[in-house]
Formats: sequence, structure tokens, C-alpha cells
Amino acid sequence: MDLQKIARAVLPGRALAQLRRVKWERERRRVALLSPLTEPDFREILIRDLSMEAGDVVYVHSGMDGLNLAFPFYRILFLIQEVIGPGGTVVFPTYPNHLISSYEYLLQGKVFDVRRTPSYTGILTEFARRQRNAVRSLHPSKSVCAIGPAAKELTATHHLSPYPYDTCSPYYKLIAHRGKIVGLGASTNYISFGYCVDDALKEKFPVRVYHKQIFDAACITYQGERVVVRTHAHDMSTVMHPDMPRFMRTYVSEKACRDVTIRGMRFFRAYAPTLFEEMMSLAEQDIIAYPRSVYRK
Repeated sequence: MDLQKIARAVLPGRALAQLRRVKWERERRRVALLSPLTEPDFREILIRDLSMEAGDVVYVHSGMDGLNLAFPFYRILFLIQEVIGPGGTVVFPTYPNHLISSYEYLLQGKVFDVRRTPSYTGILTEFARRQRNAVRSLHPSKSVCAIGPAAKELTATHHLSPYPYDTCSPYYKLIAHRGKIVGLGASTNYISFGYCVDDALKEKFPVRVYHKQIFDAACITYQGERVVVRTHAHDMSTVMHPDMPRFMRTYVSEKACRDVTIRGMRFFRAYAPTLFEEMMSLAEQDIIAYPRSVYRK
């Protein structure tokens, strides 16, 4: 057991939060000393290292504190759009919970307004959500916004299943769209696409990733109508455990997913169809990212 797992096992939540803040501040200072990336540098990374091409559907995880940029952060959206062109679609997570888990957020009983509820999944995601042509999925805790010709199709059915990452979700639809998933200033510890395997197997999955309670969450549609969306909420005492970078290095092919460090900054790239196929095959062999300690009793 490594030091991080020992800390999770013995320290109270407040102490863990303080440790995370210290770690975040140390990483932020480290990145600030790195050589800044110019727009041409960043565009080259998108194409050469993250394999973006014209017409791609790209799901973006972002951490601005993990990047040292020589240009305003919001230009990242436009650089991606330049690379994927008018036929491409860019997707961002736009989760509404701030500094608390989705479970804690849903317990508060807040009304999710697809038009107005802010995204707290990073400043770039909120900037993307506010774009005039952005389309957001109607989900009270795991919504995404998408910009591009595939945006409406990707987001249209997210509210129809209580499992936020199953076949109704934008995450799962990345498979059919041959989507690419990238991390900008982030490692695969933040890759949410892996939950598609959990939700595909549901009760057959060896780990109980959700709380037993199913929430009936109030939401406001683009038409201003109030509707109820049923959803599960992740149990963070379980899903915080995986070491995804190690799992990807050990079990998943380089074509499917790989973490990369470029000029001291963290990135990752994944290809949704191959990653899902490989992770499903591994799960059927009882090889998953979660440790045995959180398997169903």
C-alpha cells in the first residue's frame, strides 16, 4: 500500500482535503516555473501528441493550473476548433457541484437549470458552456456541453437513464462517434470515460460504485420546463481509489490510452472505441482499476 492509500485509510476528510490543497499548491508552483507554451506550441501538441484531426469528436478534460500558457486560457477552445474544423465537435464536462461530491450536491436538492447553472469543472468548461452555440445535456450532476455538428445528438438522451455513463450518455456515444478523449494539464486520474464500463456491466460489475439511493432531481430544460431526472450518485469512498495512470500503463494498449508529459506538463490521449473494448475485455477477466479492498462483499 502506497502513502496515498494509507492516508486515505487513516486520515479524516478535513485532513485529506488539506493534504490535497498542499499537493495542488506545490504542483501549481512547479508548473509556473516551466517554459510557457505559445499558441503555435499548443497547436502542435494538439496535432502531434494528442492526434487531433479535422472532423474529430473530442472530449476535453482540462486543468489550467497544470499548464503554463503564454496566451489567455480561453484561446484553447478556439485552437481546438481550428484543428478539428467546422466538421468537428468539442465536448467538455460541465458538472455543477463545487468542492463537494455529486452525492452531496444532489442531497442539497438544488434545481439544475441547463441554461444557467454554472460549470465547476474548471474555468475552460464554464467558458465553453457560455458559448452561443454550445448545447448542454440535461443531467443534474454529470452534464456535458458540446459545440459542433454532433452536439445535439451527443447530448439529447442523457437524462433518460439513471446510470449517467450508460448508452444514453454523451460519454458512451463517443464510441460510435470514434471519439478522442484528451487531458490538458491533467492525467488519466481524471478520465471519466472509464465509468462507461461500470455502467455497461451494472450489477455484474465487481465494485458497487454508486450509493444505494436513487435521486429524483429537479431540472429546468432549454424550454424553461421543470422536469424530474432520476440518477445514481457515485460513492466517492469507492471511486476515489483507482490509480488510472498505472492501470493504463499496465493493462491498456498505447493506441487505446496513454499519459504523456510534454515540457514538464501533463497531458493524456485516448481513443474511445479501443479503450472501451479493451477495458470491457479486461473487466470480463476481473481486471479493473479498482483495488480488491473495495470489491463487493
